[in-house]
Amino acid sequence: MPRVSDRLLRLFYGIASGNRTSRAMGRLSEARLPPRVLQRVVRSYCRVFRVDLRDTVVPPGGFRTFNEFFTRRLVPQARPVDPDPDVVVSPSDGRVMAVGTVSQGLALQAKGRFYPVARLLGDEGLCASFEGGPYATIYLSPRDYHRVHVPCDGEVVEVRHLPGRLYTVAPRAADLIGELLPRNERIHAILRTPFGTVLVSMVGATGVGRMTTAFADLTSNVQGREVARCVRLDPPVPARKGDDLGAFNVGSTVVLLLPPGPWEVLSPPAGEPVRTGQGLFRHLGRG
Repeated sequence: MPRVSDRLLRLFYGIASGNRTSRAMGRLSEARLPPRVLQRVVRSYCRVFRVDLRDTVVPPGGFRTFNEFFTRRLVPQARPVDPDPDVVVSPSDGRVMAVGTVSQGLALQAKGRFYPVARLLGDEGLCASFEGGPYATIYLSPRDYHRVHVPCDGEVVEVRHLPGRLYTVAPRAADLIGELLPRNERIHAILRTPFGTVLVSMVGATGVGRMTTAFADLTSNVQGREVARCVRLDPPVPARKGDDLGAFNVGSTVVLLLPPGPWEVLSPPAGEPVRTGQGLFRHLGRG
């Protein structure tokens, strides 16, 4: 039997998962506050969540909105990218929530909870491309750098947006809510690479819940756009490992899916931190 506190938490998460609430928070995060007020807000946020701004690019005159601070960029070389062409790197900073192999169409969410990858992708055929291949799930906490990068050299061939709820993706929610990631709004970037098809899924969450992409004019959690959308890039756009792929506007998880093959796992174990550009998997079949 679930504990009363667990039932209450599920109820709270459900109430907070509405898209309208997150859109309202988004408008607030983009409000032009007086510079001194915004500076105090940013300083307080950094103190509470222990955000390190030493590697941050601060625009002339400072950040103009809270969202500009949250989607901040880093100085060059702040996140060295593993140069080995056979290594697929982490697309983001964060904490590894799960790492494993897609088996019978399932991937681990947290602590024994699995979800159908086809539901995450919204595409049974595409899901088949990753059966037997490795995956990694990375949770970005409020303190993390919230931009997402290309995990390996290749071409971006398609970007898909799947609308959904905006449940929090904090570890406690992942433990309590079944099939949490497929419930939330997602943007998938599909890449053609020397290893085969690679997919980076950006999963929205409670907060602003908005995601933007660098390779297509797609923005999630926009009123009036609650339908699935797909942008096929013709011709495909070349992308190098470490290039910008997209950005989160508060609250987020990244799922990286790779095709089957002879892979060596380089990723830290679940629960450990990881940084953009750090090796997650090495392909052993091209040497």
